[in-house]
Amino acid sequence: MQNFKIKFLPQNVEVLVPAGTSVVEAADLARVGIEPTPCGRRGTCGKCIILCQDYSRVPTIIEKEKIINTKLDQGWRLACQTIITQDMVIEVPCQSTGRLIKALLSRPKSSIEILPTIIKYYLKVPPPTMTDQRADWDRVEGLLPDPDLQKELDLTLLRNLPELMRKNNFEITVVTYRGKVITVEAGDTTTVGYGCAIDIGTTTVICSLHDLFNGQEIAVASAFNPQRTYGADVLSRIDFSRANNNLEKLQSIIIDQVNDLIDEVISQAGINRSDIYLLSVVGNTTMQHLFLGLPSRYIATPPFVGTLYAGLSFDSRDLGIQINDRGKVALLPNVAGYVGADIVAGVLATGTYKHDAPCILIDVGTNAEIVLAAHGLLYACSAAAGPAFEGANICYGMRAETGAIDRVWMEDGKPNYSVIGQIPALGLCGSGLVDVIAVLLSIGLIDFSGRLLTRDEAIPIVGETLAESLVENEDGDEFIIVNNEFQKVSLTQRDIRQVQLAKGAILAGIRIMIKEMGIKLEDIKLFNLAGSFGNVLNKVNAQIVGLIPTGISLSKVEYAGNSAHVGAQINLLRADTEEIANSVAKNIKYIELSDRADFTEEFTNAMFFGEE
Repeated sequence: MQNFKIKFLPQNVEVLVPAGTSVVEAADLARVGIEPTPCGRRGTCGKCIILCQDYSRVPTIIEKEKIINTKLDQGWRLACQTIITQDMVIEVPCQSTGRLIKALLSRPKSSIEILPTIIKYYLKVPPPTMTDQRADWDRVEGLLPDPDLQKELDLTLLRNLPELMRKNNFEITVVTYRGKVITVEAGDTTTVGYGCAIDIGTTTVICSLHDLFNGQEIAVASAFNPQRTYGADVLSRIDFSRANNNLEKLQSIIIDQVNDLIDEVISQAGINRSDIYLLSVVGNTTMQHLFLGLPSRYIATPPFVGTLYAGLSFDSRDLGIQINDRGKVALLPNVAGYVGADIVAGVLATGTYKHDAPCILIDVGTNAEIVLAAHGLLYACSAAAGPAFEGANICYGMRAETGAIDRVWMEDGKPNYSVIGQIPALGLCGSGLVDVIAVLLSIGLIDFSGRLLTRDEAIPIVGETLAESLVENEDGDEFIIVNNEFQKVSLTQRDIRQVQLAKGAILAGIRIMIKEMGIKLEDIKLFNLAGSFGNVLNKVNAQIVGLIPTGISLSKVEYAGNSAHVGAQINLLRADTEEIANSVAKNIKYIELSDRADFTEEFTNAMFFGEE
């Protein structure tokens, strides 16, 4: 079979692929990030748009539906629909370069008191003599402070021990993890030890490098989750994982991405790979299953059960993680199929489990996980918010990166906006989406039911000039935000409905948990917004739209940042976190919203805008 050379720009990466390969598959091989496809690469979302240079192949029916004729003539196509039959040069839009904005990363609000899980012992071992013929390990064991450390020794360690000791004048360092010996090193290495805290999100992956003995954050790297090209949400990825060897593919690409991020922080810090002994990993239940290569298909169907919920540690070499050969990978526990280790990490990071007065922690991502804590009780649920706030299923939606409208406000009688990177606007990210809906609600262009007014209806309310931004077309009504030579960006009626579905699910989840605990909204003393999306929300606009219930005073709303990543850092740096996290996970009462008789009514009522 003939192979063709594909070059991706601006990454300047080349790959050889056989004829008949799709461009999105070629991008996988080249490890080039293509815009995620919420439709699971079926072409129906139209998100994976690329520019093919000197390309005249007739567009598919789907491409004709999703791309305007002028762009088709220029060579714009959908990566999942374009089949390779020639050498090609392909430009990937700048928003798919795969790097995150550092402002979305979070730090702990206060320093973490260190209680190391990795402990090193420097030993000067007495050499054997004719009068002291003890075995090499017996000599080492006799110098260790805890006699139980010698249990479950690794055979490879023992095989290498005799030469290691003799080549280094019997001066060695014994490295332990949670009271077990994991490796022995030459000389005194007691001052050197690093670990990485890793948050595997559905959309993004974040890795921070820390000194395990003083807790200092030394370097940070981040990237988009490469699995996103197989679907924007967990359900589409679970569906993809069920076919052929796709589970292995999804595991392989996330392991590769984690290794790439480790490479990046190693390069930034100028340290040796072998000096990284520990990874602390968090993610939602599906992300952790895919990271471990565990079947996740049963999470997607009732009764929504995973393979593993417990927080366990694994050998790094068994997962293909490129750190110290004897390194460990520790995962925090999950609670249920749709309440994962990321929310447990958030509970740890915010101290939610310690609060006596009622408080709420909500992490809005492709799913919205909600925790309600009060009087020693913990309730949790997962609201199927969908990926709208991360740009998926929104006509001009995109992630919070260069070119995204991230803020919208009224100025001089018309909407104004800011764009990340200060370039011409390419689309709307989640915070911009919430803002524009809040603005249109405030000036009356969206009614309480979520209907976008027609131009004729709007003229008496806002005047002819602003009403001209309302356009009626075959796909439904839309409000034009930007329309220039670079790009058109608008809010459509369908976009508003997507947000209503998301915020309706979130509000219904909050109301049901409050009802279950027997308290009122007014009793809530703290409302924590977590996640990179929650961290940049305008609180006033979020409440206008309904992401924050109107019964909550905005003075009680706090930004928790990326609490999942902070929780991973705590787990990395404190040996007691494992016990605390497992206790928290076991004590959380999970409420399955889909099994509640009152959910449909609560959800329907919560979809409306305005007073609750």
